[in-house]
Amino acid sequence: MRKLSIAELEPHHRGPQFTSPLPGHVVQKGGFRIYPEPNFRTHDEPGRHVHTVPELFVIVQGSGVIEIEGAEVDKFTAGEAVLFEPGEDHHLISRGTEPLVFVWLHLEPAA
Repeated sequence: MRKLSIAELEPHHRGPQFTSPLPGHVVQKGGFRIYPEPNFRTHDEPGRHVHTVPELFVIVQGSGVIEIEGAEVDKFTAGEAVLFEPGEDHHLISRGTEPLVFVWLHLEPAA
């Protein structure tokens, strides 16, 4: 897991290419989520939640904690980007008073 501020990301204007969080990778797919409930935990299904590709969360609003392999390892807040590595069991848990709003992106190596 790596955490960056949005200010650290370099501007890109080439469609799905968003390489500053992970050079040599582009966006495979993604989405936008709003979770108004406090203590919301992403991917809250039974078992581990992993991907075969890196996953990037860009936090638009809210704050909380980052959980990796069942342990709380760090905090996040609006204006940060959190990058999870392939195979890393990961979750975000909302702990703020504002709804959690984020963009998620699955990345893949550039062709």
